Amino acid sequence: MSRAVFFDRDGVINTLVYRQEKDFFDSPFSLEEFQLLPGAAEGIRLVNELGMLAIVVSNQPGIAKGNCSLEMMEQMNEKMRTELAALDASLDAIYYCYHHPEGNIEMYRTVCQCRKPKPGLLLMAAHDFAIDLKLSYMIGDRLKDMQAGRKAGCKTIFLNNHPDPKEHLSSGFDYIDGSLLEAVRQIYQLEGKWISLSIPPTPLR
Repeated sequence: MSRAVFFDRDGVINTLVYRQEKDFFDSPFSLEEFQLLPGAAEGIRLVNELGMLAIVVSNQPGIAKGNCSLEMMEQMNEKMRTELAALDASLDAIYYCYHHPEGNIEMYRTVCQCRKPKPGLLLMAAHDFAIDLKLSYMIGDRLKDMQAGRKAGCKTIFLNNHPDPKEHLSSGFDYIDGSLLEAVRQIYQLEGKWISLSIPPTPLR
């Protein structure tokens, strides 16, 4: 069976966008707003070199709320893949949940099984790629990412760097790291692979 590293997208691979009118950090809704985070491409490239699948699993309720179109989402996907490829990194798949129970777009206004913290996106990927979830990892910057990873049976690595302090955790999950790159270096250590660590791993159990 295959093994995978699952990534949340916003705040993990790309920057969050501050919406001043709502005092809220949100997903990007345009190509101009979509910017890769420093080190994200290198971290994904290291996953590629490790021989694991690199898969995005992300809630994107901006579609349900009418803030972003499917066409723009595809253009952002293309920008992400192109910028990663320029740094020799690649994603094997992207899984999005477009639903929200209070969405403005009727076809996406529903309580679904794919919206994290439910594990539906990870389970779909596991089915499509024959992934052993117990030997896989989930990297995210929000509690719901960790809950979805745990429910799917993955090891979880929490990026304790979300700009909203309500999303900060100190314990309760497998490991804490500060960025995608540092999280992947953590995985290398867990896998018994040598790699230079800029920040020592911090096991929580």
